[in-house]
Amino acid sequence: MTLTGFLNLLGSLALFLYGMKVMSDALMELAGDKMRKIMIRLTSNRFKGALMGLFITGLIQSSSATTLMVVSFVNAQLLSLTEAISIIMGANIGTTLTAWLITIFGFKVKMTSVAIPVIFIGLIFYLKKDRKLNNLGNLIIGFALLFIGLEFMKDAMDGLENSPMLFEFFKNNSDRGFLGILILVFIGTLLTLILQSSSATMAITLVAASQGVLTFEAAAAIVLGENIGTTITANLAALIAGTEAKRAALAHLTFNAIGVCWILLLFNPYLMAIEKIANEFVSAYPMSVATDIPIGLSLFHSSFNILNTLLLIGFINIIARIVIYLIPDKVISEPIFSTSKYLHKDALRYPETAIKALLQETRRLYEEAVIEAIAHTLGAHRKDIMSDLPIRDIVEKHSHPGIKHKTFIKTRIQPIYTEVLDYASDIQEKFQLTREDNDRVTRLKKVHRDALDILVHVRTLKKEISKHANDNNPVLDNEYMKLKCAVIELLRLFLNESDKLFITGSNTLLGGAQSKAETEDVNLILDIDRLIRDHKITSEQGVSLINCSAAVLEIYRMMIKSAKYLAVIGSGYEQLEQAVLKEEEDINKHVEETA
Repeated sequence: MTLTGFLNLLGSLALFLYGMKVMSDALMELAGDKMRKIMIRLTSNRFKGALMGLFITGLIQSSSATTLMVVSFVNAQLLSLTEAISIIMGANIGTTLTAWLITIFGFKVKMTSVAIPVIFIGLIFYLKKDRKLNNLGNLIIGFALLFIGLEFMKDAMDGLENSPMLFEFFKNNSDRGFLGILILVFIGTLLTLILQSSSATMAITLVAASQGVLTFEAAAAIVLGENIGTTITANLAALIAGTEAKRAALAHLTFNAIGVCWILLLFNPYLMAIEKIANEFVSAYPMSVATDIPIGLSLFHSSFNILNTLLLIGFINIIARIVIYLIPDKVISEPIFSTSKYLHKDALRYPETAIKALLQETRRLYEEAVIEAIAHTLGAHRKDIMSDLPIRDIVEKHSHPGIKHKTFIKTRIQPIYTEVLDYASDIQEKFQLTREDNDRVTRLKKVHRDALDILVHVRTLKKEISKHANDNNPVLDNEYMKLKCAVIELLRLFLNESDKLFITGSNTLLGGAQSKAETEDVNLILDIDRLIRDHKITSEQGVSLINCSAAVLEIYRMMIKSAKYLAVIGSGYEQLEQAVLKEEEDINKHVEETA
């Protein structure tokens, strides 16, 4: 091949890759949001996961994009490791559709004769102001460019079959037995690593084989190498991600490597079986006729990946255990709370992972900083609250000296709040969010703002109690003690049942706690009137108790509301949100009836 021919080949390949990227990106824009949500929700078992991976990869024509998406979702804990492995298995089947697309349209139909008119149609849609029509135009243009690039690639490779050195190299390696096949597998892996696209490597392989440069055996071995090379993209992306993401990427490599190993042991008999099937159903002879190799190769690629998935889908848990053993959990010291833990830039790849990161940071704020501030204000330690000690004993113990609220808010709450607002703004600017997702982001910002309001009420409670600390009134002190115990009881509920409250949204626990707090507030107001009439407390002390009770009630309301909202946002199900709103109405009715 001359230098000009080589440059033409590179340019043709670049055009093919560009067309593939434009088409894939347009499909992601058109269907990405719904597609990702379906992926997260409909992977309850391994077979559904595999079908989901097949569907998504077949749609966007990129197993690498699917795998990167899966790795990101695993890192954000939107998917479990076993769910991710099942999707990756399906993606391996989905990526074989590319070969059939090229074989049917690229070799059987003269696409260049219609590509230019197709690009014109795509341009009409692309120039429309409507975003969906704009992306549809990109999809059509990308599809046309892909096949123009393929046609140019065929022209650039024309005549290579007459190159005796090149042909002999592939022929000799095909005839050298197992070692020669391994060399060709390595070439396929290396080529895919360089191009970062198994579809591009497959296109080159199909074109070269159809023109007689590659034998069927050599082309099949290179395709096996592509199956390994395509896993490297996800592994490279996972290097900067979390442990679960690294495991998902390694599982992809493990799964594909196992498949390549067993097919190599049956390589020649399997190719003979493909020859017979191709001969029987489409009258093709890939072993002896170069123009029939694309059909044989597509059949080989699809059947191998389907069989590999069927053989290994029952061993997903074993593969998961292997990668967990190879990549164990790392003991990482907890970062200082004045800096975020989950708001990483890599989570901004998709709206789902970004919102999940925001959700995790918000849960962390409540589980750690807010609960700590309330507990320390009342002189209690977290370990005592989580213990079996009676609540009154914890309050009387007063094992913590307390906190300076202004300093705590300035050093522990506001820095995170600032980061959250910036991160939330990045999400809303970067993505075209659905109304539901936009509401989730807005609500998370409000929940962070509520954390500051909760601490204001905590400060009010402490200030009122301190004001009358030296009044030497046992009745007043006892009422203050009841209010403190009520707050500690709430904290114990949150600390001991955090998973139920912040993740699953246990409405029974929350509803019962809020209903009890509302009732006790009403009863206290009635008691205050009686205590003032009996001259057991002064009017000023009564006002203080009312202020304290109001503060406690607001702490209850806002903590419970935040827990419910965090659970609702985390679930993403409108039914749960409606259930939360209905329960709030029921609680309000109950309070009114009690009063």
